[in-house]
Amino acid sequence: MSFDKLESKIGLTFANRNLLTEAFTHGSVRGKTQSRDSETYRRLEFLGDAVLRLAVSESVFRDSDGNVETLHGTREKLVSNGSLAGAAKDLGLSKYLRGSGSGDVTKSGLVHAQLYESLTGAIFVDRGYETASKFVEETLIREQPDPAPGSSTNKRVH
Repeated sequence: MSFDKLESKIGLTFANRNLLTEAFTHGSVRGKTQSRDSETYRRLEFLGDAVLRLAVSESVFRDSDGNVETLHGTREKLVSNGSLAGAAKDLGLSKYLRGSGSGDVTKSGLVHAQLYESLTGAIFVDRGYETASKFVEETLIREQPDPAPGSSTNKRVH
C-alpha cells in the first residue's frame, strides 16, 4: 500500500515508512490468536494519545484565559473520540487501514479515533514532538469550533 497521498495531504514525508504500515494495521490482520500489539497500531495509538493530550493541553493553555475547569473541559472536547474520529475522516485515514475483519471495522468511530492517535504517535516517533504537535494543531485543533467562551483562539468551524 502506498502512503504517498497521505504524506502529501499532511505535508510530511516519513523517514521510516514501516511506522505508517504499523500505524494502520488493525489487530484483525494477524488473526485473534496470533495478534501481537507490536505488529498493530495499538502501541503507536498509546503513544499518540499522550502526545495528542500534551499538544492539545499546550494549545488550550496558551490560547485561553479560562479557569482550570474551562481548560480541562475544552481539552476533553478536543480529544474526545468524536473529535478524533472527525479528524480521521477528514484525512481519509480509514482507506489506509489494513485489517481482515468485517467492513464494520472501517466504519467504527472508535477505530477512526484510534487511527488518528496511532498516526500522531507515528509522526512523533519519526519526526519528533514539534512536528507531531503541529500536525495536531493543523488537523484537529484548528478544525474544531471554538469550544470555550472567552477563548482567544481563532478556530475554523466545519
